Amino acid sequence: MSTSGSPSVLRVLNDRAALEVLLHEETVSRSQLEARVGLSKPATSQLLTRLEQAGLVEKAGLRQEGPGPRAQLWSLKADAGFAAGIDVSASGIDVAIADLRGTVVAEEFAPAAGLGPRDSLLAALAAACAKAGIAPETLSHISIGIPGAVDPQTGFLRYASELPGWKQVDLLHLLEGALPVPVTIENDVNLVALNEMAHGTAQGTSDFFLLWIAERGVGSSVVVGGELIHGATLGAGEIGFTLVPDLAVAETPFAGNRFGDLITNAALLDLAAAHGIHAVGAIDALEQGLASDPDGFPRDFARRISTGLAAVVSILDPELIILDGDICVAGGDRLTALVSESLAELVEPRVPIVAGRDDASSVRAGAVQAALVPAREAHFAAGSTIDVP
Repeated sequence: MSTSGSPSVLRVLNDRAALEVLLHEETVSRSQLEARVGLSKPATSQLLTRLEQAGLVEKAGLRQEGPGPRAQLWSLKADAGFAAGIDVSASGIDVAIADLRGTVVAEEFAPAAGLGPRDSLLAALAAACAKAGIAPETLSHISIGIPGAVDPQTGFLRYASELPGWKQVDLLHLLEGALPVPVTIENDVNLVALNEMAHGTAQGTSDFFLLWIAERGVGSSVVVGGELIHGATLGAGEIGFTLVPDLAVAETPFAGNRFGDLITNAALLDLAAAHGIHAVGAIDALEQGLASDPDGFPRDFARRISTGLAAVVSILDPELIILDGDICVAGGDRLTALVSESLAELVEPRVPIVAGRDDASSVRAGAVQAALVPAREAHFAAGSTIDVP
């Protein structure tokens, strides 16, 4: 990597480039790293020595194959730091501890109990760290996913009816004084979007919209240029509050004027009943409808989804739309096809629509991704401060 600037800036950039290579390769030789980063042989050797002294890389044996002498191999020292991703929901607290490579080394799920938010988080985090063999205070970063959005002025949670005990808590400063670890709090559906970018259907996509429809509620996320769009009050993309018409053909009791009102579990059960389907939940209703009459309840459901997406497509013109959440995942490709047909009747751009991954831990996985970025930043930046004679 060649660029203009002071030697210290060049060193940071070159170190970062080398560590990025090592993040994605199990092992590399000095000559391979030299070619990937674009440095001379002495400069690459000095870089490896500096990163080894910083505890960020380690020798990984000798290359056993290929012509010539066996070369020394290097790898990222993934256990140089750890990050925690946490999913907070009505059912409990789900924690994952990951090393710098992103490998999950410990998991802990704590069912919802009588403990308050702070004590619940600390207890679940401590249990996960104990499994990983580390102390909670040694974590590099903690990311917490939570349904709703945290008000940046008050620190209180908004839009989170399923977590009533958390709404009057200053979540931004909840763990201050208990752990000397940076903490970020993110909307749970935004974290699902991060997980889809890292491991799912949005890999290689820089602009997309994710709509989350589950029996517990609705949410959405906007990604532009590979970055989450939060908005001035952290409510960007929340189309559940958008006023829309009900385009379902079947007559049902009035559910409300907002998009979120039309796709609640109760509203969907009413819609299914109007088509002669009696179910215990929206997932059951959708599965029954797809099996017996896809042009009945499933198509009416797709019409309701398309009304919300029409405004999104008109404003954002995304590369991709992902239908996620347990209801949409249950509908799979058959539901996305129905939604595509309905949406084509409302707007001109033909945006590909795909189903999200069937991943119950997607919020937690996204929280891990969110925590790894600053965790790596902290360790990689620290490694570049070491001088090698």
